[in-house]
Amino acid sequence: MVNIYDSANQVAEDLQKTPQFEALKKSLESLKNNPESLKLYGEMDALQKKVMAAQQAGQPLSDDIKKEYAEINTKVSNNDDLKDMISKEQAVFQLINDVQNTFTKPLSDLYKDLENKN
Repeated sequence: MVNIYDSANQVAEDLQKTPQFEALKKSLESLKNNPESLKLYGEMDALQKKVMAAQQAGQPLSDDIKKEYAEINTKVSNNDDLKDMISKEQAVFQLINDVQNTFTKPLSDLYKDLENKN
């Protein structure tokens, strides 16, 4: 019997060896070494948590949060460390998305037969 969790753990281990992951890791180290960038990252992270909490509660974003978001967005777009981190993070998530599509293809294929019969 196949233990799919062993395969998943291997994929997680392999992910850490990809160029995308290594580039993100290097970018994060650079960010950590710049106090200004690290502080801005903390502000961005705290704001993202506020936004997510409001969305999960089904609440519209307040004008204050929208204003804060615009301000932080401007600061982030002018911070090379954060721009680099976001770019590297996107590359890792694209890779994960590609791998996820590979994992879910057998499931999609199962349903494709049903679609063709309608």
